[in-house]
Amino acid sequence: MKNSWWMRYLCIIFLGWLLATTTSFAAEEKITVRDFTLYNNGQNKPLTATLHLDYQLTDYLRDSLLNGGTLIHEVRFSLVSHNDWWFNKTEKFASIISELKYHSLSRHYQVVRKDTGEHWNFSNLASALSHLGALENYKLPALPTSVYKKDTSLYMEATLAPKEPAGLPLGLSTLFSEDHTLVSQGVLWALTP
Repeated sequence: MKNSWWMRYLCIIFLGWLLATTTSFAAEEKITVRDFTLYNNGQNKPLTATLHLDYQLTDYLRDSLLNGGTLIHEVRFSLVSHNDWWFNKTEKFASIISELKYHSLSRHYQVVRKDTGEHWNFSNLASALSHLGALENYKLPALPTSVYKKDTSLYMEATLAPKEPAGLPLGLSTLFSEDHTLVSQGVLWALTP
């Protein structure tokens, strides 16, 4: 009888701990892939990608942005060659880098896409993040012909991180601070001829 009371007590404590940790994981800051689609425009033509991301910024990233910092957003596409006997081979295929800044005098957020040089201004952070996370009809570079001869997939992942300050040697600021990079879940898309 004494053991059953003790077991119930431990079960209640375990369930309480489980509920507490589960709710803290649900509130974790992150990048969520809401939609990712690849379109094949015909044989021997480049693929077209459409992507929509949602962001939950940490307090550190929000404060960094409001205090004049720049956030670097990168959407990476990689080719993954699957291997049954050894590690999969991954090679970088394409990358889209954008910057998010806040201008305190005009009280506007600015998104700058580095590959095209385009820039957009927004009056609030939600609109800027919505635009930053939307990629419509992006034409990927032409795929190598060898991808269709072996088991290959296209892997997409997005990151959002503070830009390192300009006067410090490369990587020095990361030695003394936590990693504040947000990373999306990866999306793997099988390539078929």
